[in-house]
Amino acid sequence: MKKIIASVGMVALSAASMQAQYAPGLTPLETAKPWSLSASLRGFYDDNYLTLPKSFPSATGTGISHPIASWGTEISPSVAVNHAAENTLATGSYVYDMRWYENRSDLDQSHQLNGHLEHGFSERYNLKVNDSFVVAQEPTVIDPSIISEPLRVEGNNVRNTGQLDFTDSLTRNLDLHFGYGNTVYAYQQTARSVIGYGLNTPGTGAYIPIASRSALLDRMEQLATLDLRWKATPDTTGVLGYQFGHTDYTAPEPIIFPSPPYNTTSPTGVNTGYNSNIRNEDSHFVFVGADQSFTPDLNGSIRVGGEYLDYYNFHTSRLSPYVDASITDQYQPGCSAQLGVKHVHNSTDVVGLQGTTPVLDEETTAIYISDTHKLTDRLTLSLMGQAQLSTFVGGGSGLDGKEDQFFILQVAFAYHFNPWFSTEAGYDYSRLKSDLSERSYTRDFMYIGLRATY
Repeated sequence: MKKIIASVGMVALSAASMQAQYAPGLTPLETAKPWSLSASLRGFYDDNYLTLPKSFPSATGTGISHPIASWGTEISPSVAVNHAAENTLATGSYVYDMRWYENRSDLDQSHQLNGHLEHGFSERYNLKVNDSFVVAQEPTVIDPSIISEPLRVEGNNVRNTGQLDFTDSLTRNLDLHFGYGNTVYAYQQTARSVIGYGLNTPGTGAYIPIASRSALLDRMEQLATLDLRWKATPDTTGVLGYQFGHTDYTAPEPIIFPSPPYNTTSPTGVNTGYNSNIRNEDSHFVFVGADQSFTPDLNGSIRVGGEYLDYYNFHTSRLSPYVDASITDQYQPGCSAQLGVKHVHNSTDVVGLQGTTPVLDEETTAIYISDTHKLTDRLTLSLMGQAQLSTFVGGGSGLDGKEDQFFILQVAFAYHFNPWFSTEAGYDYSRLKSDLSERSYTRDFMYIGLRATY
């Protein structure tokens, strides 16, 4: 799924001869040289860069109301490298993005580092290793698929995702696949940086405790996959599989505080109601599915089954459906479209209120669509949309079963003067519609700029 902050994918370019290359899925253009450089310069207008609802109180005495809009400038250089040799492909990319806002004294800066290694040991064994490391503030950069935190978060917030996939071709028609994924989230805001913020007033005799972003979202997510893939026909592969997932919240901080009053002499050491690890969970997935090649350019994939969740620290469990399906069409040279849906449980930044039980996670259905279309030889249109419906699990009568609805729409045009220089313009729309009124917001982001590539 596309990210709000501009990024460059892992462009794979070969240094070896075509006879010695191992470069599955790469175009001749991508195998033309072993590296590429790119940079973009944009002017933009963002009408709610803090992703605040209209109901959010204004800062006293400032005369500033919410949401806050600003003009700004964005600079994004990037580099991509590739090495392709016999049976091996290695690629990597780095993207730096900086946004300067006219009415702010600080900058938004993000870093995205991606790496990919693929090696065919023989006709039977194949290994793929991927890693994605980001430091960012925007929700769709921190969470590139299903979004756990739909709000922009200040600070150097880190997410690292590693993925390993190994395939063993047991017979000509039967493959054994093993996968392991590990994702770590680490938000900069901790308890000590929250105390004293907003309505918190240490030193006055009382304060209102607020859970930090680290308490809400710092975690390690692990997912192990084992499945059998049977090639029923040259175009159809059946899948039977199992996945085990583990989510471990890592911040030793409270997410729900006990009822007041609170003593300000040790604001970060009060006796808490629930700490973050109360939401730890194990997940068991059992699924069947198929991969289908309808034509050389039209391919589909589906996984359907059940997800059993064990919230072992809270001593409860839950059974839910599991769906992951998509269809991709390379309908013309340079044109492609994708439609997908996913239903799964995921983490959330909503945790509950004082005197209640915690929100354990949320059950989400996400529908996404994207299209890249060459209107002319020089003009390209890109569209991306995502609708995400999430229902909170737990939190007592005030939160259990309440919903967040998150919508993203992105439209972008690129006019290529030549292979190295282009101009681009776009519009990004995002909206959070929540049963919790203090969360709902709308955001419009428009930009125009230039991009150079070498």
